[in-house]
Amino acid sequence: MGWLSSLGSVFKGGKEVAEVFVENKENKGQRKHEEVMADVDRDLASLQQFSKEFHDRQNRTRWDSFVDGLNRLPRPLITIAILSFFVLAPLNPTKFLEIAQAYNLMPEGYWTLLSVIIGFYFGGRMQIKMQDMAVKKDAVQAAKNLVAMRKSFRQLNLDEESTASKQFDAITESSGKPKNKVVEEWKKIKGGAG
Repeated sequence: MGWLSSLGSVFKGGKEVAEVFVENKENKGQRKHEEVMADVDRDLASLQQFSKEFHDRQNRTRWDSFVDGLNRLPRPLITIAILSFFVLAPLNPTKFLEIAQAYNLMPEGYWTLLSVIIGFYFGGRMQIKMQDMAVKKDAVQAAKNLVAMRKSFRQLNLDEESTASKQFDAITESSGKPKNKVVEEWKKIKGGAG
């Protein structure tokens, strides 16, 4: 029995050497499965985090509602303020001139700071929307390509079926039985009636 255990260790050593040159498919499948499951777990955690952010919270206080309202105010207020200047200019030109001169007295650094804040505030939102639209556009294009590919596969299958049925019809006798060309030739050679 000692030689069996030594033979087993030789095979085990051979397996280990072979795995240096050729990857073990079972281990590779296991690693791939673990990677996919880790990705799924990560995606689920992200989705749960997003759902917590966008669904109503159970223990929401008035302070939470107030802060959420404040977070939503800057974009509409900035837009309304800018549009109000365009309305004020023709209605009360002297008041508009006073406001414009007051803004003209502001130092350059304040204008730069305001531009950066508004640029990041609106620009970040615009970038997110543009990326979202690009993803949707790519998804629509992928769906169109998939539909076209499926249509071409169906057409290929129909063409193959019609060709096969035409070939079958061509070799079928009027009685409905298929004709075997080899058998017919053999009958002719033997002198039998076809």
